[in-house]
Amino acid sequence: MKKPSNEEIKRLSNEIYHKLCSMGANPEDAKDIVQESLYRGFLNMDGINAKAFKSWLYKVAINQYYDLYRKNTSRTMIEYEETLLEVEGNHVEDTVMKQEAKEEFDQVLHHLKPLERQLIKMKYEDEYSYREISEQLQLKESNVKTYLYRARKKLTTIFGRDKNE
Repeated sequence: MKKPSNEEIKRLSNEIYHKLCSMGANPEDAKDIVQESLYRGFLNMDGINAKAFKSWLYKVAINQYYDLYRKNTSRTMIEYEETLLEVEGNHVEDTVMKQEAKEEFDQVLHHLKPLERQLIKMKYEDEYSYREISEQLQLKESNVKTYLYRARKKLTTIFGRDKNE
């Protein structure tokens, strides 16, 4: 396979980076994933069809993002449970109720797209402003507001449906 030029690598890296950010990856993770994907691409260059190189890199990057997301999701739940246990004077009943509410909320969040989940968490759990979210995800502030509005609307629909069942 012919080695891609520096310009092609830079363009492809930027495309993959923006794709990962649009899927909900934070900028630092997206950079790491792009770098790792390119590294794997160059290691396996001889075994990859030149026409399929771009799609191969995309697939590797997206799979790495999904792996990272799964790993972070399980770590977040463990951290949440540890926090509940550390709270002084917390009654067992309160702890169980909080844990059940968190689990229910997490289940509902899985009905959303990864970007919508990330926006909801950034806005309401991490308490970022619209401007901070737009800077971190490299999205227009108006797009952040629109995506959050849609995500909240979906959540309202899902919660309403669950209560009526």
